[in-house]
Formats: sequence, C-alpha cells, structure tokens
Amino acid sequence: MTLYIAVFLGCLIYILIQLNGRLVKPDFKWSIFVRTNVVPTAINLIVGCALVLGRDELINIFPITFLTALLLGLSGQTVIKKLADAFNNKVPTKIGLNT
Repeated sequence: MTLYIAVFLGCLIYILIQLNGRLVKPDFKWSIFVRTNVVPTAINLIVGCALVLGRDELINIFPITFLTALLLGLSGQTVIKKLADAFNNKVPTKIGLNT
C-alpha cells in the first residue's frame, strides 16, 4: 500500500511543480492547466500502479522500493507530457511531428 501512495505522491509533486511554474504567468487559466494535466496524470497513475502491482515479476530487473515508486510517479509524468508535446501540433518542438 505504501508503494501506491509513493506513486501518487510522485504524481502530486509533479503537478505542484507544474502549478508553481504556471501560476506566476499572467495568462494562467485553471481550465487549461487541468485539461493539459488530467490525461497524463491518469496514465501515469495507471502505469505506476501497474508496475508496483507487478513488482514480484520485476524484482530481478528493477527492485521497487518507496523511493523508486516515488520517482516512477515523478518521472513517468514528465515522460508522458514530453511525448504528448511531441505529437501535439500546437506545441513547437525541435523533434516530433510538428516540425
């Protein structure tokens, strides 16, 4: 149970870091912030919890502890958001479908 909490805390820390960076902008809108973070957060929670659930099979490859579950929640969301930005035509990137 504590590993699931760690994944959730990692997601929460990422959301709070994103919110801290976006609140200072004058054109901040809650609707846009929530819309751009709901799907990546849900995917990250599902994937992180699936990895914690399958930790018995992964023990030889990648032992999952509280710290690694926290980092899964934090870094998983970063990867998912970067992949979403790469496929989004409205976000300018150097690499991706919208170059």
